[in-house]
Formats: sequence, structure tokens, C-alpha cells
Amino acid sequence: MSESKAWIPVRRSPLTARGAIVARRNAVQLAEMPFLGKHILRVEPQIGADAVKTATGLELPVQPLSSTASNDDAPQTALLWMGPDEWMLMTPPEDAGATAAKLADSLAGKHHQIADVSDYYAAIDITGRRARELLMKLTTLDIHSRAFRPGQVTGTILGHANATLWLVSDVDGEAMVRLFVRWSHADYLWCLLADAGREWGMPKQQPVTGERLVI
Repeated sequence: MSESKAWIPVRRSPLTARGAIVARRNAVQLAEMPFLGKHILRVEPQIGADAVKTATGLELPVQPLSSTASNDDAPQTALLWMGPDEWMLMTPPEDAGATAAKLADSLAGKHHQIADVSDYYAAIDITGRRARELLMKLTTLDIHSRAFRPGQVTGTILGHANATLWLVSDVDGEAMVRLFVRWSHADYLWCLLADAGREWGMPKQQPVTGERLVI
């Protein structure tokens, strides 16, 4: 009788079947940022701000649509404002568990909630001089540089998917937007973003399950 092999689980990201794609002349690029740590924090700012800074080294952003982030090379540790008492804590993959545990310890005894949503949301980076224009085709929000500035965070609907946009940086018109979307909508949105970039030569993307893309 042959010995049975041990089953080893393999972690896969929502867009594991997708590689980064680039339009002509690097006008705009799409790339998944797999396995980022993502935790939703609920706490009243006046009782949690100091504890959050102790655990993460970051100020708790209390202004609507704002964020704070470390100065590390990407992926950074960041806090994104989601509501008056709600934030998303984003961390590099290798730091996710330790940072969340440190935050929980720092907030011990205070009324709060920390929920691990790392595998609930996919993260897609949209970069390049046409990044804003690509997104303008899909959202009714004003994301022109005069209105949507580096560090700002906003929720929107892109096609049929809810998403959160974080403008990580914009240097000389070269924007980098990190988009968070539910796992189940990730491939749909990937194809939709690629379709929006076709005028700049973005490669056409078909849904992995073979259905027709409905915009």
C-alpha cells in the first residue's frame, strides 16, 4: 500500500490568474498587490488615538477621506479613514498578524473592535499618467487632481462593483491609486479596468470563468 501524501494548503490571491498588464508607453498599469494585511478597526478616536499610535507608529486620521502612512517603500503600513469611528489598517503581508496583535494589546480595556478582512478584499494598483483618466470613465466622483489629492480615500461604485480608492501618490502627473474591492468582484473589476484602458493600448482581458463582460 502506498503512503498517502500529506495535503498542503496553498494560499491563492483573488487575482492569482492575472499578471500585471501595461498600456502602450506605460500610460497606465494594473497590478494586484496580493496578501496585504487588512483589518477594520472600530474605536472612538478620543479613546483610541494614543493606543493606535503606540501600536502602529501612525497618527489616527480623523479628518474625513484622509489617511496616514509609513515612509517605507511599498507596501506601506497605513490607516485609511472609512468613517467617523472606522478605519482600515493596511500592512505588508509579513506584518499583518503581529501588527494586529500589537494593536489589540494596546487597545485592551478600551471599547473597540478589530476584524481581519485580509482575505475579503483584493487590492489592485493603478499607476501611470493616465490612471486618473481611466478611473474617470468608471466613476461619477470628481477625481481630478484639483479635487482628489494624495493621501485621500473615498468609496465609489465602478461599474457594478463597490470599491474604495486610496490615492497613494501623484508625482508630476504620475498617479498611483490603490483600489480595494471584494474578492468576488475582483476579476470583474480587473476586466472592467482593462477595458477602460483600451484607448491607450491596455491588453483586453476576458473573465476567467468565460462569461461575457457586462459593463
